[in-house]
Amino acid sequence: MLRKNFNWIIIGLGLCVIACSNDLDKVNTISAKIAEKPVERSKNVDLIFSDSAKVKAELKTPEYLQYKVQNPYDEMPKGLKIDFFSPDLLIESTLTAKYGIRRYNEQNIEVRDSVVVVNKNGKRLTTEQLIWDQPKHMIFSDKFVKITSPDGTVQQGYGMEANEDLSNIRIKKFSGELYYKEGSETP
Repeated sequence: MLRKNFNWIIIGLGLCVIACSNDLDKVNTISAKIAEKPVERSKNVDLIFSDSAKVKAELKTPEYLQYKVQNPYDEMPKGLKIDFFSPDLLIESTLTAKYGIRRYNEQNIEVRDSVVVVNKNGKRLTTEQLIWDQPKHMIFSDKFVKITSPDGTVQQGYGMEANEDLSNIRIKKFSGELYYKEGSETP
């Protein structure tokens, strides 16, 4: 009888250990989800980026979510607009997108979904994903990009890097044809 009860005790302890490990997995999963909740939610945010007390850019977004995790980041799920300024505070170019994420440790902002950059001369870059490297004042993409100039010149390809005002663009891998209006200078 004691031996029979002992067997049931062993089986019961085994089930408890299995149940506890499953519960710990659930607790860890729930804890991770809670940690990924924003700690602050702001509406109609206007951020100014400066370097050596000089305004370099201004970001506007209707919703700004801040996450204080191991690698903190901010999310802009309802889109954003960034104006890049010249030293005399004139808008050099404007970037818009439907989604953005700002990573503090990498000092960059990644934008996705209907990304458009237009400079003061009317040059227009479109892509689905782009990264703005804040310290380098450069924008990068590994996705398909299309660049249209006011004279009708169209360049397209995969991957590019450019300065914020689009005055110097390098497409990594050209794709398709190069278009330009009749009578304009050939590129």
